[in-house]
Amino acid sequence: MQHFYDGQIRRFVTQFIRAFSNFSYKDNAGTLRKVPCTYGNLTRQVANIIRDNSENKVVSAPRIAAYIQGLEYSRDRIQNPTHVNKLHIRERYYDDNTEQYTGAQGPGYTVERLMPVPFNLQMKCDVWSTNTDQKLQIMEQILVLFNPSLEIQSTANYIDWTSLSLIELSSVNFSTRTIPQGVDTEIDIGELTFTMPIWITPPAKIKKLGVIEKIVMSVFDDDGGIQLGLIDGESMTSQSVTPNNFGLLVLNGVAKLMDAHENSSTSQDGVPTKLGEPISWFKVLDQYPGEFRAGISTIRLAKSDGNEVVATASVNPTDETQLVLSFDADTVPENTVLSDSINSRGTVDAIIDPTSFNPETASLAVGTRYLLLDDPNPDTFAWKDQTVGAANDIVTWNGSNWEITFDASANEERADSSVAQEPVYITNTYTGVQYKYTNETGAWLKSYEGEYPAGSWRIVL
Repeated sequence: MQHFYDGQIRRFVTQFIRAFSNFSYKDNAGTLRKVPCTYGNLTRQVANIIRDNSENKVVSAPRIAAYIQGLEYSRDRIQNPTHVNKLHIRERYYDDNTEQYTGAQGPGYTVERLMPVPFNLQMKCDVWSTNTDQKLQIMEQILVLFNPSLEIQSTANYIDWTSLSLIELSSVNFSTRTIPQGVDTEIDIGELTFTMPIWITPPAKIKKLGVIEKIVMSVFDDDGGIQLGLIDGESMTSQSVTPNNFGLLVLNGVAKLMDAHENSSTSQDGVPTKLGEPISWFKVLDQYPGEFRAGISTIRLAKSDGNEVVATASVNPTDETQLVLSFDADTVPENTVLSDSINSRGTVDAIIDPTSFNPETASLAVGTRYLLLDDPNPDTFAWKDQTVGAANDIVTWNGSNWEITFDASANEERADSSVAQEPVYITNTYTGVQYKYTNETGAWLKSYEGEYPAGSWRIVL
């Protein structure tokens, strides 16, 4: 067995001594003087050394001496000796640069605490005094505290379940002198006996928390062995696993968790909507072994082409069910180049509602391109007597007329059940936001936003 010493009994004795420190008495001149408290009973040899081996010197008094009288196994407090208590804790993140703890989460640990052993610690407290008045002053201050006991705490450790104890007064011997007095009784000693129920605990097992992000499983043919499978590689498959099998809904720069059994989302005007109860992000973040740092940790969203969209993340301080995202522009999809008679580019100058917005074509720059949110209003001057597309179309001003650059209805007609139509990506130069159009949604959505099932997203701390 390896050597182990944690000073547990010593800490209880230290707390006992502290409980009897800072008492005072008033001398004949009316001055308050502190009564020192030391450990150990004064043997005759030690007393002679303090008196410089002289009978003309007296050991200074008053004073209080505390020491261990006995230590007994407490059979009435026996519990299951084989019990193991598991406690999951997470530290606060420590910034090495500032040398301070921050509000972010730090490393997580599992502490396995073994059942401690119960003991009764018996302590003696000797009150030394040179006269009866000194003794009465000191004893009165002490005795009033124990009615019937005084609680103490050996440590401030959060996970130490043996730190609390109490000091219970068992007996009082007011004086060790006998009547008539002897010749060597300059100092009178009052004896107080105390009992402390304590626990001595064995070392705890501390494990750093971990979380399985991905599992790679090898699947072989009936006649294939593991060596063949590893070399061949054709029968090997991989499976991504998300903690608690949560899905993800990303909209307007905010990510929300979707329960595995939740009815995912519905579509209202082409916009996905979360239906289930809100889920706190800490249900996921608390499972990661590292510390999540707001604005530094990233979330990665896997696309169907195998690439990932990356964004730095931080939990909304007023709503822990929302993860606020700031996307990296270098990871978003490339724009789809749309050609017309003026130019070829993958952008629009603005997104407009033609039922309420009327562009002044007289001063409009040639090549201005708009994405239409609705069917144009033929009663307005700009669209009168012109066929300029419909909702979800992109139109361009060529100097005299509007021409359709992207025809959403024609794109849907070209869709074949056996041939998937590629998404169309464009960026609104007015806001810098990228949008995506697919035949499945029939509407323009932000390209990197939408629903991500379990296994298609991950967090990098």
